[in-house]
Amino acid sequence: MLEENIAEKEKTIQEMKEQNLRFSADLDNFQKRISEESMKLSKYASERIIRELLPVLDSLENVKDEGTLAIKRQIEQILQKEGLVAIDDNSKFDPNRHEAIGVEDGGEANTIKKVVRRGYAIGDRVIRPELVILNRGD
Repeated sequence: MLEENIAEKEKTIQEMKEQNLRFSADLDNFQKRISEESMKLSKYASERIIRELLPVLDSLENVKDEGTLAIKRQIEQILQKEGLVAIDDNSKFDPNRHEAIGVEDGGEANTIKKVVRRGYAIGDRVIRPELVILNRGD
């Protein structure tokens, strides 16, 4: 009877240890997931306001006035600090980074002939695709 009681208690202790290990692993996984989500949120928190500022940047693109150009450069610097980078790959068309709005004769097929509107990304996430005209090919 005493041996049965001891065996039962040892079994209970073993089950509790295993349960504790599972809870500990679950807690670690939860903390990692929360940390990853927090990093993603902070990385992309400013995305909404950046999207709203891009049309302003577009409007300033063709301005020649020095004062306005200085403002444009300041806006670009602020956006770059937030991780915004211009999509500047004027070679092969990539549907993940470009949006084709036309095709013209000449050049190698499916290469970018002209950029109509700059595209932007934060890290590997495209905020706005680059609007491009493609070469039809010779």
